[in-house]
Amino acid sequence: MTIRVSLFAAMLCLGSDPLAGQTVPAPAQNLARPAVARNPLDDFSQTVQRLIRDVSPAVVDVVVQSFGGLENQSNGRANTVSHQTREATGVLISADGYVVTNAHVVLTAQRIQIRFGDTPAGRRPPVQAEIVGIDQETDLAVLKIPGAGWNFLPFADSSKLHQGEVVLAVGNPRGLENSVSMGIVSAAERMLDPDSSQAFVQTDAPINPGNSGGPLVNTRGQIAGINTFIVSSSGGNEGLGFAIPSNLVKEICAQLKHYGRVRRGELGVVVRSVTPTIAKALSLPQESGVLIQDVTPGKAAAEAGVQINDIVVRVKGRSVTNLRQFSNNLFRSEIGEKLELEVLRDSARIKLEVALQEPNRDGDALLDQLKERAVPVARIGILAVPLDSETAGLISEPRHEAGTIVAARLQTSFIFQEELEPGDVIFGINGQPAGSIDGLKGLVNGLPEGSPLVVQVQRQGILRYLVLSGD
Repeated sequence: MTIRVSLFAAMLCLGSDPLAGQTVPAPAQNLARPAVARNPLDDFSQTVQRLIRDVSPAVVDVVVQSFGGLENQSNGRANTVSHQTREATGVLISADGYVVTNAHVVLTAQRIQIRFGDTPAGRRPPVQAEIVGIDQETDLAVLKIPGAGWNFLPFADSSKLHQGEVVLAVGNPRGLENSVSMGIVSAAERMLDPDSSQAFVQTDAPINPGNSGGPLVNTRGQIAGINTFIVSSSGGNEGLGFAIPSNLVKEICAQLKHYGRVRRGELGVVVRSVTPTIAKALSLPQESGVLIQDVTPGKAAAEAGVQINDIVVRVKGRSVTNLRQFSNNLFRSEIGEKLELEVLRDSARIKLEVALQEPNRDGDALLDQLKERAVPVARIGILAVPLDSETAGLISEPRHEAGTIVAARLQTSFIFQEELEPGDVIFGINGQPAGSIDGLKGLVNGLPEGSPLVVQVQRQGILRYLVLSGD
């Protein structure tokens, strides 16, 4: 025994380890951060939670029922039309029930239902929504739900957004209602094309199908943008999400609420952004600005002396370097207002005054001529005038002597599968002739609830049937 102990002691003295090659577990340690009086991460987490609780009641689920084609796998064509339901997101922007979402969400809607998330007081029952107005150019739509006292979100000033600012995307991706994702503003004004008239808020906050129409909110719970699309090679989120800036959303919504459409002025020119490539190829004096490609004869720009190859460098005293800035100046100006354009022509700077005009709209022109005789037909959402000897000259070769001309569309609570357009001539309803406005009213008002409504019209010289409603 004595020898063995001495040998063990000697090995220790020489640095030898009798347990060499064996694993000895390290003493257990508590890796959690010790409690402190103030934890910045906890503060941030609690702030985000409060923000989500404040924002979520104003974010709604937009359920759209419509008709769509089913693709035939053998030929790649949509040979079958079926009733379809899809979900997207919207956000309440006023206490009286106005909701903003994307135009592509509701463009072909037959029926729109708004659903709400859970609240401490319980879940509100779903309600039907009416379309107030749609603007396809900006991909925005305004809906209206009945009632008042709704929770809503205010708009932020998107001109004050900064790269790196924290934002949250709130919505219903793939039907998972009230989902929240967080990211930053990757770019405050991203133009995907130099000739685009619109810039977007780019974010890396995850956005997926179903987020369309939902808000991108800042840390103050304000709408910084409306999520509209992603750039993806896989179809899923890759950190490249885009939202329509709140300042543009606010302006578009105001016009849709007031007019039912967006009134855009025109000068009578065709323009594009000047790029280094264009400047070099055309020997232009500078590489920025807006190039006049064409001037429409008889329009305001032609009368003011604007010429092809002029480069617009300032509008109303504000510098213009691209098409988006040029378009924004026109959009924010009043119809009829005279705009001072500063153009570069052969290295000389010239100032011209051009009146902003509203584009000719066939329906508006028709209504102006016939407004004294126009009669509403509310059931199908139109203003109508009779086809007779006085009005027949407005229609190119009418196919029948008696009918009703659609002068304009009315804002209506009915959502139709297909739309009547100004200039259409109505000849029949469900196979019955409608030779007068009174006859037309009698036929549509006499239809039982749930009956199909098929209208025979002449459009651009061609007879066709439009299905306004019916399964």
